[in-house]
Amino acid sequence: AELQRFVQEKLSKERSASAVVMDIHTGAVYALASHPSFNPNDFVSRLPVEIWEELLADSALPLNNKAVGGQYPPGSTFKMITILAALKAGVIDENFSVFCPGHYVYGTDKFHCWKKQGHGRMDVYGALRESCDTYFYKIATEVGIDKIAEMAREFGLDAMVDIGLPEERKGLMPDSNWKLGNIGEKWQPGESIVASIGQGYIQTTPLQLAVMTARLLNGGYAVKPWVVGYVGSEFQVDEHWPKINIPNWHLNIVKRGMDSVVLHEKGTARGSRIGIEGMERGGKTGTAQVRRITKEQREAGIKNEELPWKYRHHALFVGYAPHDKPRYACAVVVEHGGGGSTVAAPLAKEILLETQKRRPEQVKLSPAIKDHTQLDVMPSKRPSAEGGHN
Repeated sequence: AELQRFVQEKLSKERSASAVVMDIHTGAVYALASHPSFNPNDFVSRLPVEIWEELLADSALPLNNKAVGGQYPPGSTFKMITILAALKAGVIDENFSVFCPGHYVYGTDKFHCWKKQGHGRMDVYGALRESCDTYFYKIATEVGIDKIAEMAREFGLDAMVDIGLPEERKGLMPDSNWKLGNIGEKWQPGESIVASIGQGYIQTTPLQLAVMTARLLNGGYAVKPWVVGYVGSEFQVDEHWPKINIPNWHLNIVKRGMDSVVLHEKGTARGSRIGIEGMERGGKTGTAQVRRITKEQREAGIKNEELPWKYRHHALFVGYAPHDKPRYACAVVVEHGGGGSTVAAPLAKEILLETQKRRPEQVKLSPAIKDHTQLDVMPSKRPSAEGGHN
């Protein structure tokens, strides 16, 4: 409960944000927070009209549980999925490199990297560490959307995780059949390029991003989340969760890249290292556009913070700790917050540090409480998740 309170307090410093903390092995969700929220006591008796109207008028949507129902483009937090799809398809290996001049040309179209001057020669580790868009543009044209989508679904995207909360949403991982069936048009290669960096039609929830991160770091086991009060016992992950059909060396490449995002001097989240031995973390920053940047805006140098709030980028971070022996996964989304490295990553740093200090997986039920509750680590026996999202 104190970890939940801590996370809620940290999110309250933002206009609109959400976060999830879960155990990568058991699936236990230790914090599930959405801000702004509301006082459920207001709904016990007759709700004053002015409070109801205020809640409805708030553009930050306090009545929505964003942690499970907010749907956002994942931005660069999706890049690990693209890497895994390319590795499985044999398009790349750990030595495959791409030269980034600041853009990627495909046909008559030019797709810009976030770093205008370019990253130079990038291998898979550098591409994750410095979030080089051009690397992913290139491999996406070779892999194609269908294989990327297939990998995304293995890691919990485009699916209900059945956590038991009615606000949960499915998100969307498009593929060629989806576009043909829903829009009536053929999928274009340029759309694969955009999807490779978590943009375009893709929609994910913070809970899904936490599940994705957990599966990436627990050895590729298809863990599912469940709301926990206390965890009373440990169990071996390979006895309960099915193994995703993916080689461990593929996952090791991704983890090494995610470690360097925080620990390497050129990592995009280097500025928010925990800096305590044994508690350091890894992860991936993300910045998701909510509105396409036009050529005119790019040339005019219009900054994100100069746009109206509702048009600013979302800031995201997915991470885990401790980096040498991961136990906790965390996903943070700050709506229209700007950059993942400057906004979401520092938030996640505080959350993961506090989680490691508390070590919630070690909390035990007292005998008296055990007599009255049948909590179990298996999701089929998880406790009900009734109540508001606060």
